[in-house]
Amino acid sequence: MHNQETKYQALASWLNYRLEGWRNHRNTNYIPMWDEYYRLWRGVWSAGDRTRATERSKLIAPALQQAIESSVAELEEATFGRGKWFDIKDDMLDQDPSDAEYIRNLLQEDLEKTGCKDAICEVFLNGAIYGTGIGKIVVKQSIERAPSEQQIDGTMATTRTIVEFPSIDVHVEPISPKEFLIDPSANSINDALGVAHEVIKPRYHVVEGIRSGIYRDVPLDGDYDQVDFGYDPESKIADESDSVKITEYWGKVPKRFLKASANKDDFEYDKTSSNELVEAVVTICNDQHILRVEENAFMMVDRPFVSYQHDIVPNKFWGRGVAEKGYNPQKALDAEMRARIDSLALTTTPMMAADATRLPRGVKFEVRAGKTILTNGNPREAIMPLDMGQTDQSTFMQVQSLQNMIQMGTGSADTSSQGGDTASGMSMMQSAAIKRQKRTLMNFQNTFLIPLINKSMYRKIQFDVDRYPVSDYKFVPYSTMGIMAKELESQQMVAMLQAIPKDSPAFNVILLAMFQNSSIHNRDQIVNALMQGDEPDPQQQEMQQMGMQLEMQQLQANVQKTLAEAKEEEARAMKHQADAMSSQPNEMDMQEKLLKLQKDQVAVEKGIADIQHMRSETARNMPEVEHLQSETILNLAKARAAGNKRQINTTVQ
Repeated sequence: MHNQETKYQALASWLNYRLEGWRNHRNTNYIPMWDEYYRLWRGVWSAGDRTRATERSKLIAPALQQAIESSVAELEEATFGRGKWFDIKDDMLDQDPSDAEYIRNLLQEDLEKTGCKDAICEVFLNGAIYGTGIGKIVVKQSIERAPSEQQIDGTMATTRTIVEFPSIDVHVEPISPKEFLIDPSANSINDALGVAHEVIKPRYHVVEGIRSGIYRDVPLDGDYDQVDFGYDPESKIADESDSVKITEYWGKVPKRFLKASANKDDFEYDKTSSNELVEAVVTICNDQHILRVEENAFMMVDRPFVSYQHDIVPNKFWGRGVAEKGYNPQKALDAEMRARIDSLALTTTPMMAADATRLPRGVKFEVRAGKTILTNGNPREAIMPLDMGQTDQSTFMQVQSLQNMIQMGTGSADTSSQGGDTASGMSMMQSAAIKRQKRTLMNFQNTFLIPLINKSMYRKIQFDVDRYPVSDYKFVPYSTMGIMAKELESQQMVAMLQAIPKDSPAFNVILLAMFQNSSIHNRDQIVNALMQGDEPDPQQQEMQQMGMQLEMQQLQANVQKTLAEAKEEEARAMKHQADAMSSQPNEMDMQEKLLKLQKDQVAVEKGIADIQHMRSETARNMPEVEHLQSETILNLAKARAAGNKRQINTTVQ
């Protein structure tokens, strides 16, 4: 057993060596800035302000605080303002979309039940302050209770009882960047050698874990003076003697250490694979004792952390937040406003010069409202205020300029006077917010929200099998930006529906696409109904085809009849002309006959023109008629095939 414990210590040494380097890199390069950003957001005096024994102003302007909270509010509204904040569509090759609809509705209900929205809002806040928002997906088993009525044995009466049943819940926990460690050479959680979450917990947490079998039985007594319990100036630790530091590492470790974790005294492993790395989880108490070590048990072998950058810093994991972008103008604004307040204090209550020889012995000279000062002789000769000048009025313009600079640098805006309470005004405000926060929203959704939905969905499918009986894992989740794009497409489809007649073949096609693109809860039911309604009736199609054939025959007969009548009219006109030329009537009769002949010729030419126009129209419409015939035949074939398929399915069932 002693040999086994030595091997655990070897794993702890291997891991602590790397974690210490990651911790030093974070503490040196980021922790001082994060503390300053957090202080300005909270409006807390700096250490120099707290120890300064002067009456000078220590004001902290709320401009940066307002910019941070405005940005967070806009992100919350853009993400959750539309009701459904994510959607899931099935794989394109999957012919059964019912599983995607089921998971979408159930997963959203479960996540909202566990307070996922509140956790994400806190992640937004961390991202705005520190530049990076981090969340952890945690699977917890709990006991749910619900009232139930049960029949009393042997009677018709019922009684109300409480039914208990186990529940598998997926929680999202916001993590402060101060409690997160990552390989400095990595740009993302998946690219890193590993990541770690450091948190201070009461000692009983480890004791309960040991009793339940989650943790190994390790000694908890010892000297904790050398343990680093954290970095937050507002420490959570009330009594260090009753607290422990838990470091949970998720990442790659040499495979030989996993073999060492087995409850065996021997430590045999293949030397050729001694450097092979595998995904694992390791929990360490107070940087000394290994509480747990095992291979990653998730079915996708993924790490339970997601993160996003408020603003991307190229080739860095840690991003740039609102506080960093507005830090310099905020410091200048604080200096400007403090100087103005100090100037106003000096000009309204100026310093006094006093002749010490004219003051009574033992009198303490102090200037305050309502105080009486005793003097020997004329007070005008004993005490005199000093001329401190006037406060420069240009400082007011400078303050406004600095406030505008903070708004420009952070991308925030004063929305108190924009839009109003109307629906159109709220829509305009939301659209403007989305435009300002588009890059941040894209970062959040691509690197945080969509991976969060995927991981949560896989956890449910793996551990909550009874409620998620799904065998097909090919889902494509998308969130707010995708939903907004779908809404825009739907608006375009509505405009198209209004522009085309209802009897047009394209009407049903566009209507079906519009419902397929929507996010309503019974979308799939409506789509199935529309698709079933579009299936053609074979008898009706045969009747339509026979009617179209009869119409074509009638049209051709009319054309032939019109052509024959035109030829007869033309022959009669030629005969009249010949008769007129062969006879020798008087001049008046000749003019009348000539005039009649001209009219007849015009009528014939018009008839010929009409016939030619009819021929061209018939030729132009022939492709459409042929297309309709082909489409009718095709739909008839599909309907027959669908009928056969349904018959086959009924037989199989």
